[in-house]
Amino acid sequence: MTEPTPALPDSDVLLANAYVDGELSLGDVAAFERRLAAEPTLAAAAKRLKALRAALRASSQTEPASAALRARVAKIGSPAETSRVLRSARNYEWRRLAAAIVLSAGVASFATDLLLKWPSAPAASEAIVAVHQRALLAADPVEVASSDRHTVKPWFDRTLAISPPVADLAGDGFPLVGGRIDTIDGRRVPVLIYRHRAHLVSVVAIPDAGGRDDGAIPARASRDGYTVLSWRGPDFRFSAVSDVSENELAEFVEKLRRVMTAL
Repeated sequence: MTEPTPALPDSDVLLANAYVDGELSLGDVAAFERRLAAEPTLAAAAKRLKALRAALRASSQTEPASAALRARVAKIGSPAETSRVLRSARNYEWRRLAAAIVLSAGVASFATDLLLKWPSAPAASEAIVAVHQRALLAADPVEVASSDRHTVKPWFDRTLAISPPVADLAGDGFPLVGGRIDTIDGRRVPVLIYRHRAHLVSVVAIPDAGGRDDGAIPARASRDGYTVLSWRGPDFRFSAVSDVSENELAEFVEKLRRVMTAL
């Protein structure tokens, strides 16, 4: 009889999924691959996940577009024409086709605006919380450990060629621990890590060239026991996530925004 495969801890399952999906930072990938070489059970689990991912991708392949659809796409030449097609839609299937045409053709400002929009709140909060959870599960939550902005900021510049404003709020009870690089929607992004008593706070910075802090109240979301507060700041869209109380996180964000704006 074949021996049953030992169950993996939940933390290892999360790490294996993140590894297979390419969502671990470079430092975490190296550490995880050392474990794969030393732990046959973990290596076998990662291999199964890769095979499942490949099978799902293969099963989701769609049929090539028909000649009729390609002809309709080719006819779309201006935003006015696109609007006319959408207004003339008579049933659900035709509306689906028109939406596909608009997206495929990348028509003028409508498509541009669509591509630049921040993800919907549920999708964004899920991705931000996942970044924080990966930091908590990592052997070390930071790749560059320092409370000195003059160490952390140049490290981001060297590694990513971009860097968000970096502030240390030790005087307010939120000392800077350091920084790390993570992945959201296939893009590598900088993450600042702060500590508040026994808790960590991750500040994810999504590049947004030309952005500025307009003073708007942060958008709030919660997921899996974590609170996410998001706002637009200088050249980045920021999201702070932690399991501290919502009031404490709001206090942290308020102080961080004030310092970042002044830098």
